[in-house]
Amino acid sequence: MKDGLPLPDRLPARIQQQIRNAGLPIAGQFPFVPNLVKNKKGKTIIEKAAIRHGPKKGKRGYVDTQGRIWIKCHAHANVGDHWDVQEDGGATYFRVGDNGNRIS
Repeated sequence: MKDGLPLPDRLPARIQQQIRNAGLPIAGQFPFVPNLVKNKKGKTIIEKAAIRHGPKKGKRGYVDTQGRIWIKCHAHANVGDHWDVQEDGGATYFRVGDNGNRIS
């Protein structure tokens, strides 16, 4: 918590809404901290990027400040809906629940 405010409260309202609409976690061990960029119209947006490696190659997701790409993944293999957090363009990943905690 920088400036005494939780991360979502320090972000522009438009970005806060985008995070809520996507269902990205804002708490837990791994809260999503967006990498913000300007679009062609000069508006601040959350950066999106495509996975370059692995089974999710080509899928686009939200980029965090560490360069990881967050892809929403629906329930499978006895794991509920979660986020596959892709590292190194998809070379490795880990799972994060909607609560922001890592799923083993």
